[in-house]
This record gives sequence, structure tokens and C-alpha cells, in this order.
Amino acid sequence: MFPVFEDTSEGRDIEAEPDMVLYDGSTCMLCEIKSGHHINERDIAQMAECDKVAIETAEAELKNAQVQEKTEYDGTVTAVESVIVYQDLDEDYIAETRQESDDFCDALDRLTDHAVLLTQDYGGDLRVLAGEFAAEGALQSALSAGVSLPENPPDKIMLTEGMEPEILAIAVTDIWGEQALDHDGGVEVTREQVRDFFAPQHNVNPGDLGLVFEFLQDVGACEEVDTHRYEFRREHMSTILRVEELVMEQRVEDYLRADDQATFEAFGDSDASDTTQGE
Repeated sequence: MFPVFEDTSEGRDIEAEPDMVLYDGSTCMLCEIKSGHHINERDIAQMAECDKVAIETAEAELKNAQVQEKTEYDGTVTAVESVIVYQDLDEDYIAETRQESDDFCDALDRLTDHAVLLTQDYGGDLRVLAGEFAAEGALQSALSAGVSLPENPPDKIMLTEGMEPEILAIAVTDIWGEQALDHDGGVEVTREQVRDFFAPQHNVNPGDLGLVFEFLQDVGACEEVDTHRYEFRREHMSTILRVEELVMEQRVEDYLRADDQATFEAFGDSDASDTTQGE
């Protein structure tokens, strides 16, 4: 789940939901990540919401996240910064578009009223394009100087501590499911192999693992070939590649609870059915 910073006390109405939060013991940085180069109204609204987050709100959410118990930091915040990163926006594009579009200039100015604008490119730097940080600190200095990025980033799967079924479904299909593309005979895996793979860093709940494989079978991402042994094959690939999208639309337990969603097609049509019933 994305972190949410909420504060409705004393007439405040704040609900910021950045893609990620960076914290180094003093600065709490709320980060939004975008592909492309188009600055739209939603981007500006998101950063305006992040810009409302006060130090005390940030400290409260870090406390809720148990930062003091899980890290070397005590949860103290001296500055809150909002940053937004665009994959395909760079200095040349800004210079050219500023001359051609007053709307772009207006959008850029309104965005940087609330956030520092950065860009990133493989083999280049994560660097500041426009806007200024509100305070000085280690994170601010690093980004102002530019952070070198690898040309080919490593392919890693980061799992949340809770190991929700949705995260586990994505991990299983990424690690074992996509291997089926290169294996004519398919790829088999057992529940015990999955648990061993993630141990000892993550203690996978057997019940959650059972739910995940039941879900993956129902949507057509794999088949059970023996007791607690499952096979991914090439013909499953179209569904395997959509598992992340599916679990973002509906939780695994909600899907399995629904009597009329026993197939992949029905799962995909669930939003349309709900709309029709509401009408």
C-alpha cells in the first residue's frame, strides 16, 4: 500500500498519498514518480496536497510506521520536502516547450510552487530540473548534485513485511511464472519451495499461499498438477503478465469470495457489472 499522510485536525484537510517516502533521520521527502513528460492538473493537485504536510503530520505517520522500532532513526523530522520525477522530461524539452506554449509555462510554474521537479534517465542522473528545496539536508544535497543511475537497473522484487496475498501473487508469477516463456515443458513449483525461497527474511503464511495459488488457478495463470504442486506454461503467459493489474483492481480474498468470478473473463468484467447494478 502507498503511504498516506492524513490530517484533519484544527480545520486542516490533508490527504497526501505519495508513491514513496524517503527519510534519513531528519528530512521526510514525499516523492511522486511519473512516466512521460506531460504535466497535468492531477500531478499539480497531488503535489499541492503533499506540500500541505507539516512536520508534526510527518512525524505522526513515521511513528505509525514504527520507524523508531524498525530503523536506527528516532522519527524526528526537521523538514518536509515534496518532489516529483518525470521519466522523459529534460532540460531541452523544457527550454523548447517554454517558447512554444504558455500553458506549459503556467503548468510548470504552478507545479514548482509545490514541489521540486526532477528527471531521471538510465545511465544518466536523477537530477533537479526546476524548483527549490525548502531546507538544507543530506537528501536535498544529494539530489541537487545529481544521483548517478545504472544503464541497466537490477531486476529486484521488494516484498512488504506483511506479505499480503496481492504482493505474494505478483512475486510468484514474476519469479516462477515468467520463466515458463523459456521452458517448453513449463515450470513447476511447490508451496514449500515458495516458502523456502523467501525464508528467512520473510515468513510466508501457508494460508495466504493457499489463497494465492487458488487465485492464480482461477484466473488461469497456472494449474495444480499434484497436491500443492503447480505448473506455469506458455499458454498461461497472457494472464501471468496481467496478475499485477488484476490484484490492483481487486484484492485476492475479495475475488475468491465472489461466486460469479470463477474465471479470468468474469474477473476482468467485474467493474462493468458493478456499474450496471448501480444504475
